[in-house]
Amino acid sequence: TFETDFYTVEEAAKILHVSVSTIWRWIEAERLRAYRVGPRRIRIKKEDLSSVIQPAKIRKEEMAMWDMKGKGGSVRPMSANQAPDQATAIRKVLALREKILARRGGRLLPGSSADLIKEAREERTAEL
Repeated sequence: TFETDFYTVEEAAKILHVSVSTIWRWIEAERLRAYRVGPRRIRIKKEDLSSVIQPAKIRKEEMAMWDMKGKGGSVRPMSANQAPDQATAIRKVLALREKILARRGGRLLPGSSADLIKEAREERTAEL
């Protein structure tokens, strides 16, 4: 029937999970076919909605990353020339962490922002 075979612009937007303005833009660009019903109404056929739905094109590299996430692996596989750089960066981060822990008496951050402000003021006062 007419009522079940056609959608309003608002209904089409809701079905496709896009904004109403996107539907209008697709109609104007002739990416989505629409039909005028009477002088002021626009309707979209149910079959025409499928013309804007396309399968996602996922690269093999992206699929490999997703597979690794669930297995506790890294998000992105590392190339052989990235490994030394990453190892150096990790060593630098760990060294910086140790410096911070030594300076802060074994704790990384204070309990609250008020404590952090108080500590910063005390350090500044001690420097003067």
